[in-house]
Amino acid sequence: MIWMAVLLGAAAAIALAVMARLETERMEQQWIEAGQVVARTAEDSLEVSMLNNSPEDIRQSVRNVEEGHLIEAVTVYRRTATPWVTSNPSLTLTEPARAALLSAMDDNRTVTSSGDGILSVFVPVPKQAECVGCHSESSDVLGAVEVRLDERPFRADLVKSARTSLVFAGIPLLIGIVLSVWALRKSVLRPLADVGEAAEKLGQGDLTVRLPEFKGWELSEVSSTFNEMAGRLEHQATDLRDTADELRSELAGMEEIQSLVTSGAGLGEVLGRAARQVGSALSASGVAIWRSEQDAPEATWGSQPPNGEVVAQVSETGTILTSAGGLASVPETEPVAWAFTPACIGERCLAVIGVAWDPPQTLDGSERDLLGSLAGLVGVAVRNAELLERLQQKEQALQGLLRKTLTVQEEERRRLARELHDETSQVLSALMMNIDLLESQAPVDEGARARIAAVKALAEEAARNLDRMLFELRPALLDELGLMPAVRWYVAQMSDLWGFPISFEGAKVGRLPDHIELAAFRIVQEAVSNCARHARPTQVGVHVTAADGVLHLEIEDDGVGFDVVEVAARARTGEAVGLEGMRERADIAGGTFRVDSVPGHGTRVLAEIPLPSGDGLGVPAAQSEGGER
Repeated sequence: MIWMAVLLGAAAAIALAVMARLETERMEQQWIEAGQVVARTAEDSLEVSMLNNSPEDIRQSVRNVEEGHLIEAVTVYRRTATPWVTSNPSLTLTEPARAALLSAMDDNRTVTSSGDGILSVFVPVPKQAECVGCHSESSDVLGAVEVRLDERPFRADLVKSARTSLVFAGIPLLIGIVLSVWALRKSVLRPLADVGEAAEKLGQGDLTVRLPEFKGWELSEVSSTFNEMAGRLEHQATDLRDTADELRSELAGMEEIQSLVTSGAGLGEVLGRAARQVGSALSASGVAIWRSEQDAPEATWGSQPPNGEVVAQVSETGTILTSAGGLASVPETEPVAWAFTPACIGERCLAVIGVAWDPPQTLDGSERDLLGSLAGLVGVAVRNAELLERLQQKEQALQGLLRKTLTVQEEERRRLARELHDETSQVLSALMMNIDLLESQAPVDEGARARIAAVKALAEEAARNLDRMLFELRPALLDELGLMPAVRWYVAQMSDLWGFPISFEGAKVGRLPDHIELAAFRIVQEAVSNCARHARPTQVGVHVTAADGVLHLEIEDDGVGFDVVEVAARARTGEAVGLEGMRERADIAGGTFRVDSVPGHGTRVLAEIPLPSGDGLGVPAAQSEGGER
């Protein structure tokens, strides 16, 4: 808008300047013509006076001409360019004026000269034809008349006239500019602003914007082209959104299958979900998935595809077959009723996917690629299921071996404990009885009596150590009275042995299966032993409860703590076997095991072992057993 006004203003200024120039030239021409008229008038009256050499007559003619108010001076020059008669003797000729005077007389023509605000008009005074015979001068010009005019009044009149002309010409021109700007704004700038605004909205994503129909074929062409472009963009955006929704749906289905594959879900669940996603993604009427070397499908969705005998051929060749032949040779425009594709990993075909369409439909490139991608996921699912099955078998075998190893270990512990109790313990008891008998019956002096007392003390210490060893190997209380009495007795013994208080809280439960009691006791035993050997605690708490069919074990201390991640890494390399042993016992019993510890803030060991139905009876806290040593 601004640049348009600037252009119009510049055009107006140029027009006014041209008008002023033309007016100036017109007035200058009129001024020169006026001077020429005055000079010729003087020349007509001077010819006779100059021929007769009558200065008085010449002066009178000069005075008559000089009466004009714009005439500054009138001078009559001889042919020699010297003044003959002048109305102002003080005035002199400048070099340009002298040159103009000589040119006027030589060429016998009127010549003007202008400078310093003075306009001089030189008019030659020629001889008349009838005077040539009387006067014998060689030249046809008697002299010249100079009429000197003052240009300053003329300039003032010129400026006044120019101002008047500019005013009268500028007002209509200004009105024309305003009207032009208004018309230009209405017919061009406003539509262009609408185009710019619409383009900005279109760039911001508003594809519904449209331009009105403008007048004039240029702007009408712009609006129609813009509206066509916006319509195409809107249509393409709609198609793109629909395609994105379809791809998002297909991707969600593929991610769902992938998550099931990575989560270790059962093969039947994975293949059933895969069949549904394949059918939904390909708009199929039915899907079936066969495991390799199986006659019946592992999973189906919708109506089962026909021609199940094609499965063996697809599995052997590893190619995709359709009702119209091999998929690679079927044009995208030809509809197919069914398609069977192999799900392979490397060169091994793990499954075959059959897809049916009723009515038949065409498969474009994206749908064929999607079918191949889904087949690849199904192949991965089948392979993962096989690997998971093998892993579970190995884990079960490992669990059985570990359970058998612990059983053998406990049986060996029991055998050793029984032999130590039946043989070594009896020998120590007999030894102490003989020492007592010797002390009471044999006549010995005080020195011998002291030696006998020392031997007796050593025998008693050996007996206590043997009892503790027997409890570590196989606590008799565990076999005779059950878990709670055995744990309570063990806690009391360890508190006396290590010299720090160990509190015990336990629910009143009945007898539990041997393997559960043994696993729970060994976990408590190892945890308390670790506290004594490594934690340097001031107190330890042992809690054994049963609730909701689960036996809960918690051993907590306020010791130095440790980095659980570091110790777990050491356990995997064969160090810190105590924690790994507790975890294995909990796993064999079907339970869970966790250790919480922070360096400088103590340790808590948690284990949960499921109880068989009817075993163990948890009681409220008020009825639980408790104590502290």
